[in-house]
Amino acid sequence: METNMGMPLITIDTFIEIIKRQLNEGNLRPVMGLGKGGIGKSESMEELARSLGIGYTDIRLLLYSETDLKGIPYPDEKHEKTIWLQNKILPDGKPVPDSDRDLTRGILVLDEITSCAKSVRTAAYQLLNERRLGEYVLPDGWLVVCLGNGEEDGGDFEGMEGNFANRGSMYRIEVDLESWKNWAISHGVNPLVVGYINFKSSDLHTYDPDSDDNYVFASPRSWKAVSDILNSPGCDITDAITRLRIAGNIGNVVASSFYAFCNYKKQTVSVEQILDNKLMFEPENTEIANITISSVVNVVTSELNREVEAHVEAYSDTVITHVINALNWFASLKAEWAIMAIKDLKRANITAVSQLLLNRDIQNSAPKFKIFFQKNAAVFK
Repeated sequence: METNMGMPLITIDTFIEIIKRQLNEGNLRPVMGLGKGGIGKSESMEELARSLGIGYTDIRLLLYSETDLKGIPYPDEKHEKTIWLQNKILPDGKPVPDSDRDLTRGILVLDEITSCAKSVRTAAYQLLNERRLGEYVLPDGWLVVCLGNGEEDGGDFEGMEGNFANRGSMYRIEVDLESWKNWAISHGVNPLVVGYINFKSSDLHTYDPDSDDNYVFASPRSWKAVSDILNSPGCDITDAITRLRIAGNIGNVVASSFYAFCNYKKQTVSVEQILDNKLMFEPENTEIANITISSVVNVVTSELNREVEAHVEAYSDTVITHVINALNWFASLKAEWAIMAIKDLKRANITAVSQLLLNRDIQNSAPKFKIFFQKNAAVFK
């Protein structure tokens, strides 16, 4: 039976916000997040550090011994005292030439904290409690974040001592559809993958500790691998080798369901027909709706993000036209599909899309969306 071990249950987005807030406050009490493997705990910390322009160091504790962390002892010149030769894996807070990061601040991730040997966790006690390790001193602006798996999460769980956990704030990170979609859509995850998870969210993470078939399971990490396969040039999902590669990442059962879902793509129309307002397409079922919506969102967000990254003063007429036609089409769908589509469109670039949604000229040019927005304005705040 899965347990939260007395910890607050939060999403990965909330965990990121907690870390960000502590860094902004200068609150350097260590933070610990436990959750299932493959949900993006480590990746989210690296992305957060990059977005804040600060340092980042990730230490996979399972790969290190107590001596690796504390350093190698050797005598001083007079053979009267012991000096510790430090490993360079720990941050020193010094600037790096040609780096635009502020390395006086940063995130030090101690990963696989529940999988390493007890002696390694013991060595980390001092780092969490005193911000020291032997003669090493952690720079003042660096926050320690410990990550790991719980006992039922599918990782190599070696334990977690209460005294260790009490040295920081503890959280249980849950697999969450909304958080995953926020990340997936903004990172160009293939629309077939996004559409399928919209259709069958229970397959986002399928690890079952009580099942004999738990070696290959679907997770946000493995769905990213599937997306990379589908995004490769010339990929053909009907190809036998491609299907084997997909099944090798998410397992036979989920892969079979995913293939069946993808077969509905044959019944969709081209995204260009919708974005050029040449066809007001009505999906016949949920599968076709999810594939088409995800494909439209993928194209429009890619166009928006390219212009945002290019720092254009105003969006091009083509992009504005595509946004208007996409919104008009979304508003013609069933309410639940329309709300999902517009929310997904906002995920890739919340600021840019929100400005467009509130733009009166765009609303007037998309009359169906304008009526829909007025009826459902509260949903999009």
